[in-house]
Amino acid sequence: MKPLNVAFITDSFPPMMDGVSRCVVNYAHTLEEEGYGKCVVVTQNTPGERYQSYPFPVLGFPSMELPRIDYRAGYPFVPKLINDLKKMDIDLIHAHSPFTSMVIARQIRRKLKVPIVFTQHTKWHYDIKRMVRTAALRRVVSMMVYDNIEAADDVWAVSRGAGEYIRTHGFSGEYIVMQNGTDFPKGEPDETRLREVCETYRLSEDRPVMLFVGRMHWYKNIRLILEALALLRAKGLAFDMMMVGDGNDLPEIRLLAAAKGLEDCVHFTGKISDRETLRAIYTRSNLLVFPSVYDTAGLVVQEAAACRCPSLVIRGSAASEVVEDGETGFFAEETPEGVAGTIQSALADRDRLSRVADGAAEHVYLPWPKVLARAVERYNIVLERFKQST
Repeated sequence: MKPLNVAFITDSFPPMMDGVSRCVVNYAHTLEEEGYGKCVVVTQNTPGERYQSYPFPVLGFPSMELPRIDYRAGYPFVPKLINDLKKMDIDLIHAHSPFTSMVIARQIRRKLKVPIVFTQHTKWHYDIKRMVRTAALRRVVSMMVYDNIEAADDVWAVSRGAGEYIRTHGFSGEYIVMQNGTDFPKGEPDETRLREVCETYRLSEDRPVMLFVGRMHWYKNIRLILEALALLRAKGLAFDMMMVGDGNDLPEIRLLAAAKGLEDCVHFTGKISDRETLRAIYTRSNLLVFPSVYDTAGLVVQEAAACRCPSLVIRGSAASEVVEDGETGFFAEETPEGVAGTIQSALADRDRLSRVADGAAEHVYLPWPKVLARAVERYNIVLERFKQST
């Protein structure tokens, strides 16, 4: 199999630490580490970032901060960038956003005559609604987005839910499901790091620990978590809840936790970039509470599985696609009572909880090398099909 030169194009990349940015970093690292070829990442310039610490080149395009959301908008018309890519003998473009990334990808395809793979990650209409004030302009932006998606030579979705999301919003083409993986190794973290986590947040062996990891936005169903915890507290259940992440809604989320009397048991850690510390938090936790119906996959479910931490997810959500209720995780109804009841049931039987944790580690855990093996196989199919059509 011929080594590939792949250009990954993304609107999200570190220091932005969302699921898309982590996905792109892992695609790039794993492609090269597994010997499939070389890559370049094309992303928006972020003030103060030089991107020199990566083993692959990172090329930037101009961007500006967006109001009311935690993202930046890129300027897609950069002839010098496209000329630089032309010198790299790119075989294939893999775009991870339908916005600036796909506009640039389409320019590169015209110049280099190479195919575009597009991955559908997020329910981006939430961000359009927050960023664009008028309904008429939102419709224009959405039409542009679907024009970009339709232009791809191959469309991937990180879950069936992600694929059906674009179907219900106007996409009429075909897609395949290509799951994301996790960079966490399976197994225990360093004992010292685990002890430090327990000491820092005063986690006792006598109390179960629950966990949420993600951006602190209301649309992640965080209000549902806090309302469920308040119900459990009223029933006399003692617990600790770790809330890992940052975001614009964090101050309001803290206020609601305090209003519900949860200040002593809900621990807001902020963003944790150190992966070993995060592994230790997952390992110490008995249950990941991830009731988001916004997310189209949930990398955190994979991360938790690597650490023998089963996940609670909403029945019918995209995150539930990789979970078998009562065997590799737990389903809950999307109500405070439903989430509280599932938490109480899961924590009540420690032997069952341990069996489900084993099931998650065995059947939910998906490392990136397995993902890239399938992705590269598909890349070659796309390349052959493109060659025959041109």
